[in-house]
Amino acid sequence: MRVELFSHLKRAAGSGTIEVKVEGELSLKDALKLLPEGVRELVIDEYGSIRPGLLILVNGVDARTVHGYKVTVRDEDVISIVPMIHGGRAAA
Repeated sequence: MRVELFSHLKRAAGSGTIEVKVEGELSLKDALKLLPEGVRELVIDEYGSIRPGLLILVNGVDARTVHGYKVTVRDEDVISIVPMIHGGRAAA
């Protein structure tokens, strides 16, 4: 499974893409628990829930809005994780 990371998640991983091996089908949450520790703790909280403020796409589809995070993933899928924190600079 290819995981695309953006913003501070990309910095935490040291790369914009991580390959994670998935055997068979896993729930999205279980698949996210396979992420490297430094990234996993930014995505999954201490209770095993997906942290708020993240847009998670599975094959380009918003997993929360369309599936309520109740989606299974396989090794050939692509997960994109985009923090929804926006920045900018002050107006002059």
